[in-house]
Amino acid sequence: MPSRSSLNVSLTPELIAWVEHQVASGRFRSASEVIRAGLRQLQDASAPSSALVAEPIPAEPLVTTVRNG
Repeated sequence: MPSRSSLNVSLTPELIAWVEHQVASGRFRSASEVIRAGLRQLQDASAPSSALVAEPIPAEPLVTTVRNG
């Protein structure tokens, strides 16, 4: 497990209440877990999507048959 450091951040009263609600709901064990989960989401959202970077898939050629008579 990577080593952990401490970092103090300032939050609005609304964000503090939301973080506390997340912990009280049992979804997270601590405020730190809530913040780490949010930061991971932000990292994922800012990372280039493999779907956007992938080469386009060429379309199959459209073939039509014309019959005379």
